[in-house]
Amino acid sequence: MLLDRATFILRYLEQVRNDVTATQGDPRGAVALGMSPGLALTLALPLFEEISSRFPGVQLQIVEDYTEALHDRLLQGTVDLAILNGPHLEKPNLVTTALMEEQICLIGLATNPHLPKQSIDVRALSKIPLVLAGVAKAGVREVVETAAARAGVKFEPKIEVQSLEVAKRIISQGKLCTAHFAAPIKADIDSGLLRAVPIKGMFLPRFIARASDRPPSRATIVLAEVVQAVSRELVASARWPHARLTIEL
Repeated sequence: MLLDRATFILRYLEQVRNDVTATQGDPRGAVALGMSPGLALTLALPLFEEISSRFPGVQLQIVEDYTEALHDRLLQGTVDLAILNGPHLEKPNLVTTALMEEQICLIGLATNPHLPKQSIDVRALSKIPLVLAGVAKAGVREVVETAAARAGVKFEPKIEVQSLEVAKRIISQGKLCTAHFAAPIKADIDSGLLRAVPIKGMFLPRFIARASDRPPSRATIVLAEVVQAVSRELVASARWPHARLTIEL
């Protein structure tokens, strides 16, 4: 705890110094952005490219973790901004801005007979052998588990893993499917290896969040703006499949 507080104080003082130095110019300094590992596969590279191009004095640090841990990191001051997931985002001491919703899809090998052509109802999941990625009762898993409970559906995954990369290796064998958002495997969908079929009414909300007990640095402010701009461009250009913007303008 003492180390976390010391780290926060040192980072905060460094950000203040950078803001004072950059008063007459572009923002500068390190800024830490937290996001889930699955989201980082989609967003980290275009964010880095945009920040490097528009604000070369800003040093972007991507911190991969899940929503509960990122919430704690925001309050501790070890990350400046985070993209949090979840259908019930009621976190104390945060300033949040809605970013987007991603439809959860049933994903599997393109030839998997369990994949329908168009879309699928949550009630059909009980008959499909699944590998589920992520943390139970959080993020994608919370959306899937809540929707199944509301529909009165009981299903037990054949295997549970933490990362989508591991789940992808498993479903690539052709026997199991997974329920997840499709953006991180877009290249595999485009190549025809995998298919993603939307699950009706199942969406994962995403929010941009920062701690409310301290003012954001200039680098944090421009990073939030870049996150919104890059997300908007990726969705508009269909490079972020099955997503719809909820950015509060």
